[in-house]
Amino acid sequence: MKVKFLGSYTRDFPPPDYPEVVFVGRSNVGKSSLINMIAGSNVARVSKEPGRTRKVNYFLLDNKVYLVDVPGYGYAKVSKKEREEWKEMMENYFQERKENIKMAFLLIDSVVGPQPLDEQMVEWFEYYGIPFTIVLTKSDKASQKELSETLKKVKKFVGEGAIVISSAKEKKGKKEILARIFD
Repeated sequence: MKVKFLGSYTRDFPPPDYPEVVFVGRSNVGKSSLINMIAGSNVARVSKEPGRTRKVNYFLLDNKVYLVDVPGYGYAKVSKKEREEWKEMMENYFQERKENIKMAFLLIDSVVGPQPLDEQMVEWFEYYGIPFTIVLTKSDKASQKELSETLKKVKKFVGEGAIVISSAKEKKGKKEILARIFD
């Protein structure tokens, strides 16, 4: 698979020449690790510190689709002003690109489970008519009981919607995610 990093943006995003798949979730949920798993190489910067992604990062996958990594929500050591700027940037991104977004992948930590902000994100996708898939990340770190509980909680607010269980470390869920990207 061929992946090219196009740049980091706060506005004036790349032209909508390709459909977009966007990776959304709380800070430290594993968005960059998942993108690297999908790409088969370390194209997205992974950090132990939550909130390192501060702009909208664009990657071109196989000259067919944009992979878009957006800043995480929730915990991040940033000022209130910067948080507000992120919120505005995210609203601009989704407003401008909603017609070009083929799929949003909402990442939820398998151990932590869904949080109120994740549920709000689902409501937001539904309101704007953006198709989405829930990706339960870090399944290798979750016990069977934790994974089962998380699945039960997620199904409460998405029903039997699309859910993929993944582990970037074990390359689990890659085939299912790629199928949704190239569908």
